[in-house]
Amino acid sequence: MDGLERPEFLPGCEIPARYRQPDEVVSNCLTNLADPSLPDNRRISSLDACGIRGGAGLAAATFMVKTPGPWYEDLQRIVRASHIDIDRPRFTHGDHILGLCYVAGTKGLPPGMRHRAADDLVCRFRDDVGYAEARHLLARNDWDWLADAVRDGWAVWTAQVFAEDETAPLKTRMKVGLALAEHETPGGYVPEAVAKLVAHPGGASSDRLAIAMAVAHRDPIAGLDLLCRVASDPLVQAGHRMQAIELLDESDPSKAQEMRALQTRLPSGREARDRQREADERAKREEAARRERATPDAVTKRLDAEIGELLDGLRTREPDEDLSGSLDNHLAETDREGVAQDIVGIFDAARDEDIDASIRLLATLTRIRYGDAAEAASDESASGGPDAAAIPRLTQEELETYAREAAERSWTTWRELVEKHGWDADRIGEVERQADEITRHVDDLVLQKASDHLRALERHLTWETWPAFLEAAEQREYVTALRHLATARCLADEAECAEVLWRDATVKSFSFDPLSMSWPREFWLVLEEWRNGTTGR
Repeated sequence: MDGLERPEFLPGCEIPARYRQPDEVVSNCLTNLADPSLPDNRRISSLDACGIRGGAGLAAATFMVKTPGPWYEDLQRIVRASHIDIDRPRFTHGDHILGLCYVAGTKGLPPGMRHRAADDLVCRFRDDVGYAEARHLLARNDWDWLADAVRDGWAVWTAQVFAEDETAPLKTRMKVGLALAEHETPGGYVPEAVAKLVAHPGGASSDRLAIAMAVAHRDPIAGLDLLCRVASDPLVQAGHRMQAIELLDESDPSKAQEMRALQTRLPSGREARDRQREADERAKREEAARRERATPDAVTKRLDAEIGELLDGLRTREPDEDLSGSLDNHLAETDREGVAQDIVGIFDAARDEDIDASIRLLATLTRIRYGDAAEAASDESASGGPDAAAIPRLTQEELETYAREAAERSWTTWRELVEKHGWDADRIGEVERQADEITRHVDDLVLQKASDHLRALERHLTWETWPAFLEAAEQREYVTALRHLATARCLADEAECAEVLWRDATVKSFSFDPLSMSWPREFWLVLEEWRNGTTGR
């Protein structure tokens, strides 16, 4: 049915929609049971056959013989002559629901019996599920019976649901709404469906007035608002508006006077209809556009566009390659402020927390776009850890060890030269000069190593980690992308520490005591004399 989709399953019933209809045997038994023109023995045999079949067939037959209506006494007589004990049913709750579908959907049964089954379905599920099923089981336009049912005191809830159904014929809804307006309710309660019908711009002017007047006759206080809606709506004919005002006079003269004064300010009926027509056309266009946006192709295009925008956003965060040359220059010039700015510019993108959100949103959109294959990857996204083995490391202790080994090699080389060529005339002076030279040499080596470490971190991020991160994101490998992102952040943390080491290396000189090494006696005595002299100075 247009605009109302039949539910595939009903709560408490596991039978799919296409199987919620009786087979030929059960259908014949049900129609025979309800046909008073057939011999009693045939009708009794049909009831017994339903009992033997059991399940939904028995549930349907039980509902038929128990439901009130002009057939009730006749069917009770058939029950007494059969072997079925309807007071002790042998079927489940799911069978009962399916039995209601059998009765409501079997065309050979009395219409009133089918209506009762449809009403039971709607009332059993206090939502649109039972109503959607009932609308599919009964003929599309065969719902005028609801007005008579409400006046007879049943199907009130079903009538309210039907009256609010925009897919149902409006004229039928108005008839049902009028019956609901006439129906006595406790405390002057006016169903929301009734109020909506009175305000419905597509309803006939006379029908809207009739519903409002029915409520006002039943309960003048409850009808005030509805009469005011009719009296203030330019789509309602002028004569009908005046009738509403006259009825208002009986319950609230001041409100009636207010409505009379309003009449001169209302637009003409033609103008109001034109406005309503434009509004309806605009609503249709918006609905058509919404449906167009909801088509699989449109959704796919929007998903692809959003995924593309997110990937473009990640590409714009890529570290600036020009900063690599700038970092080399600032390191060579020992420009501390320049190096600090370069480090921030190169590594700051990796610290942006929005990147995590972008990757997780990409994973979600990709799962929607491409299905379960991407879903498994995004579910594991929290497990992406940094590749610690690939991150260059340099600690203060390692730098000191490197400096000490370089100093030891330099002093050892000097000793070998002295042993080969002999001492200068001024031995203490020679040691003094050598100590200054080795200190400068080691300081240069330490600064160079700290600089090289910063360059290695920058190259690793710019040429390896970040391109790998972008490639993984583009290939929808989000676990790998998050792992590369974690590695990039570890590189940023290491760069922060490396900058401190490099800054210290530019202002501090490495101190090394050559007497901490093993020396021949002659060298030891000279070095000890040199150190004592240095200490004395």
